[in-house]
Amino acid sequence: MKRITVIIISVLISFQLKAQENVLEEYIKQGLESNLVIKQNNLALESARQSLKIAKGMFMPKINTQSRYTLAKGGRTINFPIGDLMNPVYNTLNDMIVAQGGSPRFPTVQNEQINFLREQEYEVKISLTQPLYYPSLAINKRIEEQKLFMSQTELEQYKRELTFQIKEAYYNYMKALLYSDLIQKTKNVVNENHRVSQKLMNNDLITRDVVLRAKSEISKIELYETEAGKNIEMAKSYFNFLLNRGLNEEIVVCSHNKLYATPQLDEVTESALFDREELKLIEHQLNIMDNVVDLSKADMLPKLFLAVDYGIQGEKFEVDGDSDFIMGSFVLNWDLFNGNVNKNKKKKALIEKQLVQFKKEEISNRIQLEIKQNLFELEEKLKNKELAKTRSIEASEVYRIIEKKYGLGEASLIELLDARNNMTEAESQSILTNYDYLISIARLEKNSNTSLTL
Repeated sequence: MKRITVIIISVLISFQLKAQENVLEEYIKQGLESNLVIKQNNLALESARQSLKIAKGMFMPKINTQSRYTLAKGGRTINFPIGDLMNPVYNTLNDMIVAQGGSPRFPTVQNEQINFLREQEYEVKISLTQPLYYPSLAINKRIEEQKLFMSQTELEQYKRELTFQIKEAYYNYMKALLYSDLIQKTKNVVNENHRVSQKLMNNDLITRDVVLRAKSEISKIELYETEAGKNIEMAKSYFNFLLNRGLNEEIVVCSHNKLYATPQLDEVTESALFDREELKLIEHQLNIMDNVVDLSKADMLPKLFLAVDYGIQGEKFEVDGDSDFIMGSFVLNWDLFNGNVNKNKKKKALIEKQLVQFKKEEISNRIQLEIKQNLFELEEKLKNKELAKTRSIEASEVYRIIEKKYGLGEASLIELLDARNNMTEAESQSILTNYDYLISIARLEKNSNTSLTL
């Protein structure tokens, strides 16, 4: 039973350590899922997808229905002299029939007046329109595809930036917590020193200036304590803001024991130039410019449609073999001249493409400079971290020696306070440089779009 208990405790401890290592990764995952800007970018991406569907839908036939009922009166007429044409013939035929002893058979016909507009008319039809040759539709579809790719790339770009912001905010929060903890420890020490010095002065073993020095140390630490409390609250609020949580939500803290590879300038620069979203966006813009040029050329070409109408029409609403109709047409539309609009659009697109190419070169140079700066900064932060750690160890050892001498009466309280101040300042620098180093790692990982974790 005891063995089983030990195994369970070991598993729980292992799980807890693993959970602590994954705390920051879980926060990053949560931020990528809940951040408001990410949600906005997701909606923009969905909007781009719908635009692409619209562009694809332009290739499909368009079917609509139209119903019309018309009442008309007046308007132009045409006189048709049917009577003048037929009556002489009918009279001659009637005379011949009478001469043979028969009865007249052909009536007298009046001249007709026909209106161009019917007094009432209805029409119900279904129309189908299908583009047969429309080059700009395919080009427009390619443009919308590039816009979709750009929306996806912009989303990935912000995710990368947000990942860094969450890491930086978390490290700043940890930095503020550890600094506050250091201030609390220091406060306990200076309070004890003040209590001891007050007691020594009451016994006439030290002068009043020593007590005042100890009291001033308390005031100084209280100022640091107020600043530390403010920094903790602001760091917590900003971190929760990035995760779209309540600003006062508690944050799980954990130690950070990861190891990192030593980055090489050529490798991280190559990774940045290959993977950075800014350059991918420029490539998409160049593709769009090429398609815009093709679009201006396509607008100069003819467009051919098939149009088919089927329906019924007449003066009265009747559905029979005499009222329905079907009509098909091939429609050719060709703009022969439009003031050189398309030609000027093409020139404009070529100029804008050249501007984008210059922009690409500028961004590429800026990324290389950025990576170089990040790498030198990382080397500086690593060196500062190691120096600060060494100084902290040395300052702690000095304080331990002075404290021991003070207990033996071989060192004054002033010397003890100075040693304590030096140790506090050294430990503070060690905390700051440690997390500044982690932030520099995160920044280089973001800008090179690679991971340095071993």
